[in-house]
Amino acid sequence: MKKYVVPFFIFYTIAFSSCGNFKEITFSGIENIQIVKLSQKGVDAEITAKIKNPNNVGFTIYKSEIYVIMNGVSVGKTHLKNNIKIKPNSEDLYNFQIKAEFANLNMTDLPKLITMGMSKNGKIGLKGNLKVGKLFVKKNYPINLTQNVPLKGL
Repeated sequence: MKKYVVPFFIFYTIAFSSCGNFKEITFSGIENIQIVKLSQKGVDAEITAKIKNPNNVGFTIYKSEIYVIMNGVSVGKTHLKNNIKIKPNSEDLYNFQIKAEFANLNMTDLPKLITMGMSKNGKIGLKGNLKVGKLFVKKNYPINLTQNVPLKGL
């Protein structure tokens, strides 16, 4: 058993020391939102966001839950449908596929969302924590953003 302790210790020392020079990533904002599907049950959308990673190491944004507010209407929790791999030393646009269910939505708010889905732009707010990481090192990255965004309707 003791012969496994030294390699295990060396592996974790190297893994965590390489993260010591980690520079903060920059979330430059939302470039576009495309509503893929809108119904009384929920909304499927694709958000295009610009992210700058100044690090020599790429990372993954894991499936996370984020609260979304669209034109003053709280949509509630949305879920990222898939993991997103962020490239090292890059500033690129990434597509996030989200799904939100209207379980706690007032039916009086649904027409506002449908109108927004048909318009050319809208005010979008995102709040929550994105789970990011590489291998065994994971971190919650807080996000709190509100901005006017061009929309591509149904």
